[in-house]
Amino acid sequence: MDAFGTLLRRHRLHRRLTQEALAERAGVSSRSIREMERVPGRGPRPGTVERLAVALELTGDERAEFVGAGHTLFWASRAGRSGRNAPPDEDTSAAGSPLWQLPADLPDFVGRDDELTLVCEALDPAAGGVRRAMISGPPGVGKTALAVHVGHRLASWFPDGQLYAALRGATGDPAAPAEVLAQLLRVLGVDGPALPAGVDARAGLFRARLAGRRMLLVLDDAGGYRHVEPLLPAEGIAVMVTSRLPLTGLPGVTAIDLRPLSGPTAVELLCRVAGAERVRAESAAAAELVTACGGLPLAVRIVAARLAARPHWTVGTLTERLADERRRLDELRHGDLAVRPGLQLTYQGLTPAAARAFALLGELDVPSFPEWPVAALLNVEPVAGAAALEELLDARLLDDLGPDRAGQPRYRFHEVTKLYARECREAEIGRAEWAAALARAAGGWLALARQAQDRLHCDRLYLDDRSGAASVADPRAAAVAADRPVEWFEAERETLAVLVQACAGEGLAVTARGLAGCSADFYDLRGYYADWLRSMRVALEACRQAGDRPGEAAMLRGLGGCLVELDDPDEAVSTLRSARALAQEVGDRAGAAMARKHIGFVLSLTGRLDAAEVELRAAAEELRSVGMRLTEVTTLTSLGFVLRQRGDGTEAVDIIRSALAIARSCHDRFAQAYASRGLAGALVACGQAREAVSEARRAAELFELIGDPIGAAQSLRTLGEALAYEPHRLAEAEQALAAAASLFRDRGHDWGFALTELSLGELEVRRGSADAAGRLHRALRYWTDQQVPALQARTLVALASVAEQADDPGARQLLLRAYRLYQELGVPAAELAARLGLPEDTTSPV
Repeated sequence: MDAFGTLLRRHRLHRRLTQEALAERAGVSSRSIREMERVPGRGPRPGTVERLAVALELTGDERAEFVGAGHTLFWASRAGRSGRNAPPDEDTSAAGSPLWQLPADLPDFVGRDDELTLVCEALDPAAGGVRRAMISGPPGVGKTALAVHVGHRLASWFPDGQLYAALRGATGDPAAPAEVLAQLLRVLGVDGPALPAGVDARAGLFRARLAGRRMLLVLDDAGGYRHVEPLLPAEGIAVMVTSRLPLTGLPGVTAIDLRPLSGPTAVELLCRVAGAERVRAESAAAAELVTACGGLPLAVRIVAARLAARPHWTVGTLTERLADERRRLDELRHGDLAVRPGLQLTYQGLTPAAARAFALLGELDVPSFPEWPVAALLNVEPVAGAAALEELLDARLLDDLGPDRAGQPRYRFHEVTKLYARECREAEIGRAEWAAALARAAGGWLALARQAQDRLHCDRLYLDDRSGAASVADPRAAAVAADRPVEWFEAERETLAVLVQACAGEGLAVTARGLAGCSADFYDLRGYYADWLRSMRVALEACRQAGDRPGEAAMLRGLGGCLVELDDPDEAVSTLRSARALAQEVGDRAGAAMARKHIGFVLSLTGRLDAAEVELRAAAEELRSVGMRLTEVTTLTSLGFVLRQRGDGTEAVDIIRSALAIARSCHDRFAQAYASRGLAGALVACGQAREAVSEARRAAELFELIGDPIGAAQSLRTLGEALAYEPHRLAEAEQALAAAASLFRDRGHDWGFALTELSLGELEVRRGSADAAGRLHRALRYWTDQQVPALQARTLVALASVAEQADDPGARQLLLRAYRLYQELGVPAAELAARLGLPEDTTSPV
């Protein structure tokens, strides 16, 4: 058995793999594995060696030894003997010996397994044809390190040597192709009078000198196609090119675009340079440290070197130093290693427009952005903005993320690059100029948010004051927002949250309020309550700072509506009453009416039915008088809920049918869905389960159509309750309720989930299931914590039924507790009184 066969068998057995299992992992035949292990001189192809190394999970020195043995055996078998690399058929240089020009390999190189495999496949001598690999990526991502590492690892593939040329394409002084060719020809023994003049003559001689040789040419840091094309040798010579640009147009090239290292791989690099034991002892701090570096290999190597040079430092010490973003680039330097110079050099090569866009986009500090904001920030036409963006992409100062959920191309900064961009803004663009640029960009986002908001099918909160003008110059962006409103808001969700904060910080209160107000409708629709709460609080404070009293009233109302969804009814009512008072003070009749409607809704949820009815009837009248018909629909539906809770089922049905008629006359799908769901609940209360099923289904379908998951979940819960009244449809009921519970759980809607759990518990009681008690006790704890007496009472009745099924004498006490709660609420409980054997007019059960 040769050295490679011995290593293959040893590693396979160490990992407890059969020959068949290893063959499946590596994508080769088990027969090949057997022959490689048993037949001396059986030389595998280089690509097979790489696949086996990956399948065996080899790293570091083990991998290098394994791959080197495989490559040595391959070349020896091709030459017909078992020695080392086969010598070339003719002299490979003027001195007749191989040329090894590559810089030294990094002993602590980590990761890049997928990229290594791609490069090996591209350069594999057995593949034949053009063998070219193009490695691209932003500054500091490790392009040169990968190319050099590959060259050393595959040295046995190139017995005639390896040539290396630094093209300096990313510098201000790129090497001219004629200069590079002269350098390479001198290495190949051509000098003095034999060195021709001109690029074409030198390129021809270079190709002739390399013809028939087994060599690798590494062209490092190319500036573009014209930089590379004259240097490409004849077919048969393997070529690796590194460049910030992805030069995918080179003939026959395999393109590999490098990204930052993953967290675990970056930590592994930290371990190799600074010491594994030291780093592993502070794993959380190490993870934070590489995150602060953005996974950029150069940055990680720098902090690792600093740790190695300062053994008294902990990892946490350096993590804390990098926590301050304004000092982070200063910390990312060690000796002659630094991140800032590379970025500075690239920045200095930009045109004035691109440089300005770079600085402004960095200060904007949004997670990602589409194309149009570049023109808005620069205050230029969209075409000029697109040109500046393209220049930043070519310089690899921005990452192209591809299309977002709305189909817009989207871009972002690497975190470290963004820090340098913000430095540039502070150094070169004044605060007032920056504020004006922010106002233009944020105004563009506000204009698009209004376009999208107008086409959402949802409960209208009317928090944005449309008297504040906003516009965007790019008609394509406006079309996306109008045509795909939900997808547009989803794509811009994180960015809008950052903009609200940024506008508030710059005193742009009107824009902050508008962005928060438009977004609130979307947040309500999709159940993003944390985003809703955060934006309302930020915009509210901005309005207060600006003395914008109408804006403050609107944001208070939006905050109150959010608190309702977050199950904080007392704080919600208090906030909404403040909103109503302030709206009345500033003469906002519509705002005051909407606040009153919300107050009534909260009171109805918490069982304060008399007060809720008063607020909702008044709100409906006020809304009708100001012409807010759609909000009147939801108000009347909430009033119907109160009436059925009080036992006035017939009136509830009538009122909600009138709300549904208004919704249909307005042709609004959300309002129709909302009223249909409310009608289904009222019909259930009146014993009209079959009609209730039809209305609940219609509501669920409409909510699903308009993209409202919470509305759909609430409708499915109502559907389940209606179906449960028909004994032969209990399975359907359970399916609908389970679907509702899943939607509520996924969206973090605790109230809806608890109510669905109650409905499921009641269903299980009907079935006599033993699981009912546990589910109902969980629901009871929730309603008790939330202080919702009506639902406490309903849950107690269900628990009493469980106890009765088990002949538990405690059932009566549960019924009495429920009866007392209904009496306190003023809710008729004749059926419950009958179960307890009490006269119907009893007000104080004993």
